[in-house]
Amino acid sequence: MRQWKRKLVFLFVMSVCTLSVLMEGRVYGEEVTLVENGEPRVVVVASEDQSPLQRFGIDGVEELVRHIELITGAELTVVNDIDEVPGGLLPIRLGVLADEGLDDDLEAEDAVPSSFALRVTGEAIDIRGYDGAGTVIGIYELLEQLGVRWYMPGEFGLVAPGSDTITLPHQSIVQVPSVSSRTFSGWTDRNTGWYARQRLGGASGLPSGRHGMPGNPPRGTGSQVCISGHYAPGAVEAVVEALRQRLEDNPDQRSFSMGPRDGGGYCQCEGCRELDGDSWDPLRGAPSMTDRYIWFFNRVLEELGDDYPDVMIGWYVYAQHFQPPQYHEPNPRIIATFAPIDIDRNRGMDNPMSPDRHIFRDIIDGWAEFEPKGMTYRGYYNALACPQFPWSQIDRVRNEIPELHAKGLDRFRVEIIRQSWASSPITPYVAARVLWDIDTDVDGLLDEFYEKFYGPAEEPMRAYLEGLESAFRDTPYFTGCSYIYFPIFDHERRDILRSYLEEAAELAPREDDCLYGERVWSLLKGYERMDIFLDMIEARNNHDFEAAEQLRQDYYAITEILGDYILEGEDISDQRQRLALVNYMEHPDRGGYFDRFFRSAVVSGHRRTVEEGDLVKGLPDELDFLIDPAEIGEIAGYYRDGEIGGNWQPLKTTSRSWSDQGLHYYKGDAWYRTHVTIPEEFEGREIYLWFGGVDNFAKVWVNGELMGTNREPLHGLPGEAGTFRPFDFLATEAVRFGEENTVAVKVTNDRLAELGTGGIISPVMFWSPHDADWTP
Repeated sequence: MRQWKRKLVFLFVMSVCTLSVLMEGRVYGEEVTLVENGEPRVVVVASEDQSPLQRFGIDGVEELVRHIELITGAELTVVNDIDEVPGGLLPIRLGVLADEGLDDDLEAEDAVPSSFALRVTGEAIDIRGYDGAGTVIGIYELLEQLGVRWYMPGEFGLVAPGSDTITLPHQSIVQVPSVSSRTFSGWTDRNTGWYARQRLGGASGLPSGRHGMPGNPPRGTGSQVCISGHYAPGAVEAVVEALRQRLEDNPDQRSFSMGPRDGGGYCQCEGCRELDGDSWDPLRGAPSMTDRYIWFFNRVLEELGDDYPDVMIGWYVYAQHFQPPQYHEPNPRIIATFAPIDIDRNRGMDNPMSPDRHIFRDIIDGWAEFEPKGMTYRGYYNALACPQFPWSQIDRVRNEIPELHAKGLDRFRVEIIRQSWASSPITPYVAARVLWDIDTDVDGLLDEFYEKFYGPAEEPMRAYLEGLESAFRDTPYFTGCSYIYFPIFDHERRDILRSYLEEAAELAPREDDCLYGERVWSLLKGYERMDIFLDMIEARNNHDFEAAEQLRQDYYAITEILGDYILEGEDISDQRQRLALVNYMEHPDRGGYFDRFFRSAVVSGHRRTVEEGDLVKGLPDELDFLIDPAEIGEIAGYYRDGEIGGNWQPLKTTSRSWSDQGLHYYKGDAWYRTHVTIPEEFEGREIYLWFGGVDNFAKVWVNGELMGTNREPLHGLPGEAGTFRPFDFLATEAVRFGEENTVAVKVTNDRLAELGTGGIISPVMFWSPHDADWTP
């Protein structure tokens, strides 16, 4: 296991001996010296009780001392009383020991949690926060003025100038965060320096939502609670009782998060369906569940009544309960937490490539009409359900955060699942900075990043990361998981982007004590990991499962290398909580998204065509296709043998998703047809028809003879039946050897399994086992 260990070398040795940094605010011409020729000219003054200056396990005083030493080699002294400051040295007074008069400055700027005041004069440096967190963030502001940056976790992501003399200009500033609550949820472990240094955290108080209800209320006809009580009475009473108990145990608590379980299974009893009315969710192609839950939360708040008139309920506006209610007006104390999982997760609301994302504006405005006491954003700042390949969302965060904030969303609890620093090195940093200050100069931020982080490789790394950003920003594709990579990263784009990384690697080679080279290497390896994945998919789609299996093993090998490169948290016993170049959960056989969505088809296809049998005939990527919204296909005989009319159109299966080809969010029936010739040499052997995966239901015919469905094959060969998983049919009696055979597939996409997918999504082939008695 490798962790970058920085020797005390200066990354940017200044050509002059003094480092001064100016910033906006009241900044004066004079300066104070913190360290001169390696000798401290200041003393840190902090209360003996430093617990208020600890954030997410990080001590603010230690941060100040350590980083000053890193820059200058000088170790600052820490005292607990102003009287202990030696004569001739300037005090850096922190928190409660800073000048109380700064409280007036904070009040004048309408300070909120995490705000701070920083004043530098010839008598003292004072950092006083609205709270302890604000003081620590003020310390980070001071260090940033000295040129320190934390672009990524650990020493790997740290940029610090080298100088034996450092100064600060006289100044008096107050900073108040633009967004009052700033959280990256799904983070492996908050107890890392990077999370604290990005000024994340902030105000609490508003509930944000969760999957599940307190009090274990009874379920309805499915896996969800019977909201109405018609099928299973007692849901309102169970939740109210649980909340009352919590309020008795915690009298100051006023925020509660709850909601449906994640997934479907909504109660279909008469009472619950009546609450829905005729509300419809066009994104899901299904009834909207919003009204039933608004009715339920209203009842809960009514039952708490005058005893608790200020209790708030937060819930996820998400999935099938995303649309604003039509029949039940929500209590203003119901806090909507927007989780737009069903709308383009790659681009912002202002991007012309994404008309879908514009829908989100109307959704927010629809909820805002009810004038709730608050609204929260719980979006996604990396590729959801993806093993985390190269990714960039700079355009989205720089434009959408200010717009969401202007619409009244002042609490961001953004989901970043399984962040890969070998793929997306800068989006989290930019997002954190814009959340702190929505007027951040993002272009200036990026210019500084390219120069300071990559040094001699600045220009090719700029070209690579800007090219990566353009790939997502300027293309019209939005399919979820890793399917978006198929149309975006064609061979031409892949070659161009790879060339930038290779040029950067030549300018900044991976050598001892060269962080520039190490950083370039990490992105080059992350890119190679995506390359291997896409080559594996291409081999799979071409039915070359021997090559696909070898590439799968190569993918695992490079994932292990990157996953074992620990950036922060090497001393944490739970490996899942460490921050690595690739998240621990994406290692082989740990339930990662690669295994979940792509492993099965490759392993199954390899077993059938390399280990235990032979490929007979693969179906082409492009098949004849016809949607069937009226569900007349079986009556009309779309499955018949031979040629039939109907104005069928060509549609790709394995190389493009439904949404990539204009089918968008289509829900309903559709049909595929094609003709293939089974070679005569296989006559006398068993013939199977294998599917690598469909979304989500398939019914299959060969030469007009029904083979079965992916859920209930007629010959009892379910394989790994289900959405995205392989399955087989015994087709020996149905096929004609040496002749053309008709394959017809009816697919029903009746639920959203992943954004933009549908129909046949993996290769289809006829194959023959070596053993006539083969069973799956």
